[in-house]
Amino acid sequence: CRGEDDRQLVDQLQKRARELNIQDNVEFVLNQPYPVLKDYLGRASIGLHTMWNEHFGIGVVEMMAAGLVTIAHESGGPESDIIQSPWNERTLDYSNCTGCLASNAEQYAALMRRIIKDGSSSDLAMKIRENGRKHAEQFSDEVFMNAFKGALLSS
Repeated sequence: CRGEDDRQLVDQLQKRARELNIQDNVEFVLNQPYPVLKDYLGRASIGLHTMWNEHFGIGVVEMMAAGLVTIAHESGGPESDIIQSPWNERTLDYSNCTGCLASNAEQYAALMRRIIKDGSSSDLAMKIRENGRKHAEQFSDEVFMNAFKGALLSS
């Protein structure tokens, strides 16, 4: 959690999980070191990023790089810079899709339902995973360093 607002949101979500009697199926993992996060990413199938108007969205890039079918909010950096070819139920050709974008709970649920229903090894999921991994490479430290060196040398 970044602050008190985040802590209050987590408290509300935990309370809601208890109200829905799903607390045994939901795990809240907060403020963990990178190796723990990496372990979770390695075991997950779908990554959700719900922050509205995120400036960039390094979490989205990390999920894509880990090979998750990533569903991010349809705003800010995830929309403009990261998920370049989003998939949704109306997308007939998913050969270039790098992830999914949603702007409300119903859209998030529909996207998750479809990915779960089809299976994490379906052609659709595998193509999004593969494309997402490749696309995330453009945000790597190596690519940044090469671009930065190039800018310095050309000036």
